[in-house]
Amino acid sequence: MLTVLLSALVAPAIVSAACGQCVDAHSCIGESEFQLCYDGVRDQTINYTCPASKPICTTYGIICMPNATNIERGCGDVSNCGVCSESATFACTSRTTFAVCNGDVVSANSFDCAEDFVCSVKNAVSGSPCVSRCDSSDSDICDRVLEPDVETTTTSVTPTVTTPVTPTETSTDPSTVTTDSSTGSTGDTSTGSSSVTSSDTPTDSTVTVTDSGSTTQSTATTPAFNEDTYCQEINSTGRYPIPNDTVCTSYIYCILRSGSWTGLFYNCTVQKPYFDADIFSCGTVKPSYAGCTNLV
Repeated sequence: MLTVLLSALVAPAIVSAACGQCVDAHSCIGESEFQLCYDGVRDQTINYTCPASKPICTTYGIICMPNATNIERGCGDVSNCGVCSESATFACTSRTTFAVCNGDVVSANSFDCAEDFVCSVKNAVSGSPCVSRCDSSDSDICDRVLEPDVETTTTSVTPTVTTPVTPTETSTDPSTVTTDSSTGSTGDTSTGSSSVTSSDTPTDSTVTVTDSGSTTQSTATTPAFNEDTYCQEINSTGRYPIPNDTVCTSYIYCILRSGSWTGLFYNCTVQKPYFDADIFSCGTVKPSYAGCTNLV
C-alpha cells in the first residue's frame, strides 16, 4: 500500500516544466524555490525553499526531491532570459515573448510570438526571435512562463520637437505678442533605457497682435507627431530618428506587431547618450544637424 501511495505522489504531471508555471497547487520559481498556487494563480507574496536534504523543486506531488535523483526539475534553464549584448537586437523574456535590446539593457516592453512559435535565444540576437516549436531546443529558450494576467509596465514619453510659430500682424505699430504653450515629458532613466508607449499632445500657440484701431487673433496648432504612422511610412524594422529632433537623446524603434507597424520611443544609454541617424545607433558624439544627422 505504501509503495502504491508513493508512486501516485511521485507520478509526473502532464505539463512541460517551466519556471513560474502552476502545476496543481504549486509553482517552481527556481531550482530550490517555489510558491503556492490558488485556482491556477501564484501567490507571489511568499516564497518557500526546499530543505537541504531535498533541494530540487519538481512538478510532482512531492514538491522537493533529493539532488541525486533523475527526476526532471520543475524550473528549467532561465540563464538565457533577458540577456542582451552590445550587438543584440532582441532578448527572450519567456518561452513565447521577447523585448528590444538597448545596448546591454533589455527593455520592459515585451512582444508575443505568434501561436505555435517560441522565442529562440540565438535568433533573437540577430533580429528574428520567433521560431516554430518544432525547430526549438531546450538549450535555446528562456524556460519561463509569464502569468497571463501580468502586464508589462510602460512609461509615456513625449519627445521635445521645436516648431516655429509665425505671428500674424496687421500693423507696423508696436505690438503686444502673447504666447502660451505647454508640453509634458516624463521618462524612466534609472536603467539608461526607457521602454515606452508614447501619447503625444499637440502644442497650441496663441498669438495676439494689438494696435490702436484693431485687434487680430490667430491660433496656430502644430500637428501631433504619431510614431505609428511614422513607422508605417518607413515600413522597416529598426531604430530611426525623431523628425526635426535637435536634442538627439532619444529615438524611435519600429517593429511589425500583429500585422501593423508600431513605433516605440527609447532613450539612449548614459554611456552612449546621443542617437546618430547616420548609423542608426546611439553614440558618444551629438550630431550637428536637426534630425540627428551630420549630413547636410
